[in-house]
Amino acid sequence: MVKKVFFIVWCLTAVFFSNSYATKYAGEFLSLGVGAKALGMGGAFVGVANDASASYWNPSGLCQLDRKQLSFMHAETFGSLLNHDFIAFALPLKENLSNSTIAFSLLRLGGGGIKITDLEKKGMDISDSNRVVLLREESHADYAFLFSYAHPIRPNLFWGANLKIIYRHLVNNSAFGLGADLSFLAEPYPFLSLGANLMDITPTLLFYDNGTTETITPTTKFGLGIKHEIKDFSFLFASDADVRYEGRKFSAQYWIGEISWDMHYGVEILYRKNLAARLGFDQGDFTAGAGFLIRQFGLDIAFLSHEQLDNTYRISLLVRL
Repeated sequence: MVKKVFFIVWCLTAVFFSNSYATKYAGEFLSLGVGAKALGMGGAFVGVANDASASYWNPSGLCQLDRKQLSFMHAETFGSLLNHDFIAFALPLKENLSNSTIAFSLLRLGGGGIKITDLEKKGMDISDSNRVVLLREESHADYAFLFSYAHPIRPNLFWGANLKIIYRHLVNNSAFGLGADLSFLAEPYPFLSLGANLMDITPTLLFYDNGTTETITPTTKFGLGIKHEIKDFSFLFASDADVRYEGRKFSAQYWIGEISWDMHYGVEILYRKNLAARLGFDQGDFTAGAGFLIRQFGLDIAFLSHEQLDNTYRISLLVRL
């Protein structure tokens, strides 16, 4: 059964490639990742997906939750010019709907500092001394609301889906979009988990108020997790591959023709299921993190390095209700 599911995923991937006509980078804000736990592991979480942030990484992983969870994340980058926020609420329906789980999530990336300028003319000739005048500053923001549903196919095989509503505001224009994700998570062995998330499977259309449109091309995320326990310690190795069909080439780690992919690697060492240390590589950039869980409260922090952009920190709070 597991082999059949992942064969279907590969077939759908081929369909994605045959329809790769979308706008390049249109959905870039959706690829930044969420949750300090996952990001501290280099963003390798599709094959793990064991907390409320699974609604983003792999909604089928929500079936692993045994109680309600509320998750928050906040980050500031580029001198606070960009704020990245995420909130998710996951609700298992084990008694009401055959072990299904639903979740509601909101992702926001935005800030201010967009300077609107004009040219103040000093004379009739273009060569005359002119100067740029600052008229005002505007804000911008991208929002994504996710409704997630997950259901077990078998005790070791789950499927999940997202319905996404996207709103984009940029200076004087705005856009709405609607999309969907389809995901699977399998545990063929107690120490091994495999995941796949077919993001923007529809693909996702963005309709702007000025009459233009953009299309967010599908992305296929594959992941695996390998677990091992020794007395009070638990060890986890995870790896993800983000496969895109936009012909990114030089902006991706690897590419063949129109297909490109980026890799994520991470490890977590957990002591008595309460204290965690994490390391990883996010598309070649080093990441690190740590966290603790005390009763129903968990706090995680992640450090993300970048060769060209600012280093950033992500902070997440988890509440198990």
